[in-house]
Amino acid sequence: MSPLREENPQLAGDFWVYPSVAEASDGSVRVNVAIAVEEPFDLQDTDVAVELVADGQSLSIVEGPAPGPLPAIQLTGANAYALYRFDNPDGLVPSTATVTVRGGSATFDVSQGIG
Repeated sequence: MSPLREENPQLAGDFWVYPSVAEASDGSVRVNVAIAVEEPFDLQDTDVAVELVADGQSLSIVEGPAPGPLPAIQLTGANAYALYRFDNPDGLVPSTATVTVRGGSATFDVSQGIG
């Protein structure tokens, strides 16, 4: 996955979030959201949602995180990860990705391309 260009993590409610967006070999679009958490497994799959808009329309989610706690990596801090795949049969160019965590949202400009 390629990181978004010229974007920094943003607050979505009480959580810092940062998505990366990539085109998959099957033409779908994958979105990987890193979420800063206090402790691993703080977030469940149902706590996070992503909307991906391309050419003015929301793309359909084909795959989301597995049910249960989100996987996490802990080094000096902890990040949970939510992986999504969106159907994009017309090859539309994504423009924004909105990440919602427990009701708080952040919108990212992804119009500079996906890797």
